[in-house]
Amino acid sequence: MSLLTITKIEIKKSLKATLLLSIIMGLFVLMIAVIFDPDLFAEVEDIFSNYPEAILDMVGGVLDMSTFAGFYTVEFLAMIWMWLGIYFVLKAGQDIPSTIENKTIDLILSKPVKRWEFILGRYLRFLFTILTVIISMGLITVLLILILPNLKDQEINAAEFITALTWAFLLILSLTTTAFFFSTFLNRKNATGAAFGIFVVFFVIGTFYTSFQENIQDIKFLSIFFYYEPARIMVSHSYENVLRDMLILFGYTLVLTISSIMIFDRRDIPV
Repeated sequence: MSLLTITKIEIKKSLKATLLLSIIMGLFVLMIAVIFDPDLFAEVEDIFSNYPEAILDMVGGVLDMSTFAGFYTVEFLAMIWMWLGIYFVLKAGQDIPSTIENKTIDLILSKPVKRWEFILGRYLRFLFTILTVIISMGLITVLLILILPNLKDQEINAAEFITALTWAFLLILSLTTTAFFFSTFLNRKNATGAAFGIFVVFFVIGTFYTSFQENIQDIKFLSIFFYYEPARIMVSHSYENVLRDMLILFGYTLVLTISSIMIFDRRDIPV
């Protein structure tokens, strides 16, 4: 069995779940698009502006609820860690431990397949699913802008939108990779617990660092959430440090992926 064969098998097994998740998220985007009202949400923006700074930090610290790009950013892109991240952390944290606990891995590793091919094939399934869902969300969003009457006067810059979706993809992939990393050497319960623990720590540090004492605020650089701020593009229309932040997320994901392969390759799994 080659890496390509394993990846195809894993993608095929998860295809139904991928399509279902894409449909669910598509319905969520539809709900966001349908309820958008520039006049109504301009008033909501005034209310939000009086909220504590910590609350504003959760949505990027910049609000523009009177435009669909701004509203979409607040309701979807800025909160994508909740809509998709938690789901993939759960799935990835249980992935390898499940194959070990139900003895599926015994059959797989008894065949002429290298461990790195097996682990990478399992990982690429997650990459495919995340990419498919993100692309589906982008296409559905564009379609809704074209057909919904309440969005007929709304525009989203194509380059900014594609960049923001790519950024979202990298964030979700990095969260998934973190959980997958723990799944290569811990049991299901411990892997999921460790992944969620890191998830919470990253979120608090990367989102609420301004609430910390000034002399320890540099801890923000340790959180992957600090390197994700779609409002910078979609609302402020600024590309400052965007490439840097995307490369850091990519580098973090790459390092953890390689580490996962190396750890699993050396793990003692009797067959």
